Amino acid sequence: MSLFFDHDALINENDNDFQYLGCRFGRHVLIEKGVTFDVVGGFIGDRTIIRSGARVEGNSVVLGTESYIDHYARIGGGSCKDKGAFLNARDWFHMGEFSQVNIARGVECGEEVGVGVGSRIFTHGAYLPCDQGFPVQWAGVKIGHRVWLPHAWVNPGTQIGDNVVVAAMSLVNCNLPSGCLAGGIPVKVLKENAYPVEDHDAVARLGIKGISIKEVNRSEVVICGDTYFDIKGRTIEGPATEESERVKNQLRRNGIRFKFTAIEGEYRSWEEAYS
Repeated sequence: MSLFFDHDALINENDNDFQYLGCRFGRHVLIEKGVTFDVVGGFIGDRTIIRSGARVEGNSVVLGTESYIDHYARIGGGSCKDKGAFLNARDWFHMGEFSQVNIARGVECGEEVGVGVGSRIFTHGAYLPCDQGFPVQWAGVKIGHRVWLPHAWVNPGTQIGDNVVVAAMSLVNCNLPSGCLAGGIPVKVLKENAYPVEDHDAVARLGIKGISIKEVNRSEVVICGDTYFDIKGRTIEGPATEESERVKNQLRRNGIRFKFTAIEGEYRSWEEAYS
């Protein structure tokens, strides 16, 4: 049974999750007008946003907390209802406009995986008859933590390590080690051990208005009014205000994310938010 949203729908604005068919939805999940949702089982994490025109289909789809599925992105594709089909994506999973993840043989993603605009991840490739020697490939894809795929193509059977950036317009048809910068058609490692590296001036270069920056215990702290963002520790202390939320959003847009959410005017860690 497919669920097509024909009106703007904040499907869960309460502090408890709920279930539709075989899929559970976390707290404050937003599904916009024009989304097609047809998932047998799985879980859609807290504060996930699915934009209009997106399609989310399959045997099992798990999206972590604060995932973002942009306009006309697609999860599913051919054979997505097979018994072994799944997407298991952890927190902050991002899909840009017109991106696609085919889940026929399973896709695993760690935290902070960005599937950029127009990117494609495939777990099967077949069209012409296999009994006449034409290429056929069916295999799952595994992607580690903190991986950025801007307008890239990932073939079946590929494994990508942690902390990897793939250049735009690349064809990923082989495994990529952790920490590398990769690119090309077909892809190759352009620089080993490229990430992560310390850059103590990065936040200052962002030019965020209304903040000050100081160093406390060798960790950069961003101060917005009475709110303190510990960059290295990824913690927040102080009140949640309109200005602090603006700063938090600007940091997020530059890849600095905090497992904290604003509840009744204060920041709470995800672990304690609903305890």
